[in-house]
Amino acid sequence: MDIYGTAVTAVDQVIKVTIFIKGVIDDIEAFEDDRQSLHLKLNLQLTTLEFFRRRFLDKEHGLMLPGYLPEWVIDTICELLLKMSEVLAGYQLLMHKYDVLDDHKEPTESQNETTSEREKWKQSFLERAKSKLKTLKLKGYDWAIFDKKHFLGVLDEYKGHTDSLRDIMQHFSQEAVYSLMANKHTPTTDTVSLEGTGLGPVFKRQKLITAHAPEDFQELEGEIKEDGVPSNRFQLAHWTHENGEQQLTQTVVVEYHEYDRRLRRDDLDSDEIAELKAPMKNLAWLLQNSTFTEGDEDPDQSEQPTIFSLQCLGYKDQVDNHRAVFIYRLPLRDQFTSGTDARESLVTLHDWINRVDSKTKRSLKPSLGDRFSIAHSLALTVLNVHGSLWVHKNIWSRGILLFQKDKKGIYTLNMNGKTTVSEPIESRNATSPRMLAFLADWGYARPFEGATEMRSDFDIEPNLYRHPERQGVPTRQFARRHDIYALGVVLLEIGLWHTVSQIFASKVKAAQQIGNLPKPKEVLATLISLAQGELPKEMGAGYSAAVLACLKGDFRKASDMELSLDFRKKVIDVTTLGMKL
Repeated sequence: MDIYGTAVTAVDQVIKVTIFIKGVIDDIEAFEDDRQSLHLKLNLQLTTLEFFRRRFLDKEHGLMLPGYLPEWVIDTICELLLKMSEVLAGYQLLMHKYDVLDDHKEPTESQNETTSEREKWKQSFLERAKSKLKTLKLKGYDWAIFDKKHFLGVLDEYKGHTDSLRDIMQHFSQEAVYSLMANKHTPTTDTVSLEGTGLGPVFKRQKLITAHAPEDFQELEGEIKEDGVPSNRFQLAHWTHENGEQQLTQTVVVEYHEYDRRLRRDDLDSDEIAELKAPMKNLAWLLQNSTFTEGDEDPDQSEQPTIFSLQCLGYKDQVDNHRAVFIYRLPLRDQFTSGTDARESLVTLHDWINRVDSKTKRSLKPSLGDRFSIAHSLALTVLNVHGSLWVHKNIWSRGILLFQKDKKGIYTLNMNGKTTVSEPIESRNATSPRMLAFLADWGYARPFEGATEMRSDFDIEPNLYRHPERQGVPTRQFARRHDIYALGVVLLEIGLWHTVSQIFASKVKAAQQIGNLPKPKEVLATLISLAQGELPKEMGAGYSAAVLACLKGDFRKASDMELSLDFRKKVIDVTTLGMKL
């Protein structure tokens, strides 16, 4: 199989069809109200494909070359590209039927070396497609594929595949991205900018990972007024602060981080205190300078690989309370309020699983589709956190915040079942509400290649989520597989709709009495038994297999990219299908 030829052909076909579609919708009256947003979406897909074509399909150095990557990885990428072609097959047939491509050749390879020639060709092809279509009297059935409902469905599926391609690209050799950025401002070097590819924020996070907070990084000024009912370490609050001559009140999420136990000593000097507080300060700075959520205002951010995590605004050091307070932006654009009424209380996944109907005393379990949606948003976030060369280090259901999204916006959930509306954070089509999970409660260790403190921790419940190598006294440095294991535990909780504290209630009680942690091997054996026996009845065999893969570490580990692609196939794809239920 000619891998390079297959990939190039597929990408080129999809690019041509996308340009053709852009030309057609300009003359369709039904798209008048949506034309601008559709053009933006199509341009974003084109940018991603052009970036992939130029950076990863180079004949001499391209990552698709046989021998450079394992064959199964190449097959995975080619399969994805061919799926894109299949989605747009009807439009491609229409192009050939009416000879839209006739006598309009692409630039030669020498011309392709410059972006300007490539852009001129695309613009010329767009104008030719428009001109050709104006001279034709297309039959009704030809136009049927541009029925608005049908077309938007195709576009949504197409976008899903390009999102997957973008996610994969972040796991490729980092040297390709670094070389691109190094040459970005060199006039004699023609490169494709990261703008619009979604990889800009990824690159920024990768570069920040080894950095530390500058000396002038200070805690936030202003007043924080907590409101609503706390949910574990999270609470909604109002942050009132000065912005120039104007005083603003902003609804925020606060998260409490208790001091390191060593800071409670009264014999520490100022240097020792600063050293012990440095991880907290570094984490706040890192999260403040990293963009996670999507936003329509910036195309580069709107198309970045999705990470459902709150944007950190900064922190406050509450010495009298022996804690730091991290302040986060709610997942909406308009953060400011004129009054002081708080939004509804936040809800963690742990809270929601423990909800019971006040009358029947039975668990209030979400729909199957919602549980798959929660699982999908968590798994996708972990995949893309790792793509930024980060690890989370503290995944458990008490650190996961739940929101509800429909076509009108994002809603906070609360324990009495009401919701509070906010603006949408993403521009995906939504026909019905679905639940989202935002990953919070970050651990202090970030780089997955960096050293992790091997400190003992004998808190029973957090250890139930940890890989056996990381329970009690850790025996291994923290790695991606440890995050994935913890995710597997949470996915099991979602599927069974029981928390591990409920599952292991008797073991926890016994451990408290004797002062020891439950045995790691016994904990793992119980989790695997539940995933094999009870979970398929609730969520199906595919979901069960995904959880078992996480718990057992059943992924190829020859490289980070292989691990990520295997994780996508065994976990992400399964939860994606489940969301349609």
